[in-house]
Amino acid sequence: MSLRSKIYGYSSVLFAVLLIAVNLSVYLVFERVSINNEIRRVEAEAESIVAGVRQSAGSIPPDDLLRAYAPINGMLRIVHEDGSSSPVTTTAASEQLSQLSYQYENEKKAEYIQVDQVGYVWVSMPLIWPDGEVVNLQVTQSVAETEGGLATLRTVLVIVTIIALIPAVISSRILANRMTRPIQQMTHTMRDIQASGHFKRLPLEGASKDELNTMGQTFNRMMDLLESNFERQERFVSDASHELKTPLTIIESYASLLQRRGKERPEVFDEAVEAILSESVRMREMTEQLLLLAKQPEQWNVQLERVDIAKLAAESTRAFREAYHREVRCDVTGPIYAISDESKLKQLVFILLDNARKYSEDAIEVRLDAHDENCCIRIVDRGIGMREEELAKVFDRFYQVDISRTRSGSASGSGLGLSLAKELAGAVGAQIELSSTEGVGTEACIILPRSKTDRADRPLS
Repeated sequence: MSLRSKIYGYSSVLFAVLLIAVNLSVYLVFERVSINNEIRRVEAEAESIVAGVRQSAGSIPPDDLLRAYAPINGMLRIVHEDGSSSPVTTTAASEQLSQLSYQYENEKKAEYIQVDQVGYVWVSMPLIWPDGEVVNLQVTQSVAETEGGLATLRTVLVIVTIIALIPAVISSRILANRMTRPIQQMTHTMRDIQASGHFKRLPLEGASKDELNTMGQTFNRMMDLLESNFERQERFVSDASHELKTPLTIIESYASLLQRRGKERPEVFDEAVEAILSESVRMREMTEQLLLLAKQPEQWNVQLERVDIAKLAAESTRAFREAYHREVRCDVTGPIYAISDESKLKQLVFILLDNARKYSEDAIEVRLDAHDENCCIRIVDRGIGMREEELAKVFDRFYQVDISRTRSGSASGSGLGLSLAKELAGAVGAQIELSSTEGVGTEACIILPRSKTDRADRPLS
């Protein structure tokens, strides 16, 4: 059974049960109230008869007196202590009442009875007869009119129940269609995705804020994430197959050269080993960058905290200086605190320092600035610089400045560094600004939000 059929069936049955239960309760309450009212009415008439018999017992014969008080559609019976009785009926239909069993009662009683599926109220009251005997005055009166009203009420309630069930069934079907439509759309969309191989989204009603709309929004966000991951994986496979081919070819060529001539020619051996080592390092760095770019920024485990960027800059420049034996000057005047991820920010600084190293041979400068809301790490080189049209493309994947303009005529790299730097900056809440002049050099600025406590305790520079 489909979910729509279950919702439709369960809601229809539940509404029908509730409607029947309510109408049945209404009928039972009304029936009980009506019968109780009839019992009280007959009791009042019985009391009136007792009072009338007491007043007229001496002047009117008892039998004539009872006939005068006999109910219109019922029976009046006097029961003596010895069990004898004298019934008085008023209609032919009530003659059968005289055949009912009876007994002497010592106290007042009242109850509802049925005779041949006709309802009657029976009341028994003690009465002092003119001769001093204590007898029972038993009044039996039909409540056919009340039962007729109850029958009418039953008919009305049944008709109302049937009429009310029609819109209930229709509304249940509409509700089932309404609730299952997003699920059906989701199922059809997933089938289309499976058949076509293209990611699709659910059409949503913008004004709706119910759980079904939330489910649709979650599905669309999941599709966005899956599509983004799929595109990153495709890009990783494409980039890796394209970019790793060159260093692997170089390594293979030099390895073949070593195999053929390395033993006889030492200079070939040194050249080949240096080239293999250089390409291996470049391939490792490229692979690490490709793997990091293939991840979603949410998977980088970024932890924003209060970081002393002056200390971070000093440590990074010292490590870079020792690793590459390049002159790197760091202008640090005191602690400056920013909100960032320390490890990711250090990686970002290393990427920019390495980029400056590749395209300049002079000393590299690292400067720190602090303003009201932000602080900045500036990395300045005195290298080849860039033209304006190149500056707009440096963050593109695999884009490299024309290496023929470098002083050495070569600049190793994959063109992934600044692309990775841009994504790292976005992940840690930073911005990267580049300014460059051809033949003069390039300045890269990492802009970070300052820590509030640092802004309060430290004077602005």
